[in-house]
Amino acid sequence: MPGYVIVRLKGPAVPLGRLAPAAARRLGEVLSRIARAVEDAVGAERVYCLSFSEIDPHLHFHLFPRSRAVLDAYREATGADAEHVSGPQLFEWARTTLVPGRPVPPGLRGVEAVCAELRARLCD
Repeated sequence: MPGYVIVRLKGPAVPLGRLAPAAARRLGEVLSRIARAVEDAVGAERVYCLSFSEIDPHLHFHLFPRSRAVLDAYREATGADAEHVSGPQLFEWARTTLVPGRPVPPGLRGVEAVCAELRARLCD
């Protein structure tokens, strides 16, 4: 999925609520910077930020871009209400539907182009 980023903290597994204050501030800055880069790179209307740490106990965050194209594809595939969207349900649909080897919804840029733009925005 173009623009879907997983941010994983280095070091031992630490729950979010146990981060040292300085680490928590830095994490917030990093997540904000990446979310803005994703918004700009893929034209996302929203960037969902999720953290479960069920399978991988290390603190990590899924930053998932919800663009108009993804929303339209979700509604078409599921018949979801045009007025109200459940972000968790949309994320689960995308995670299980928009997998490698399947085409991305029309109107989205390719993964390679988005990755190149994210690298340019985040490495300057």
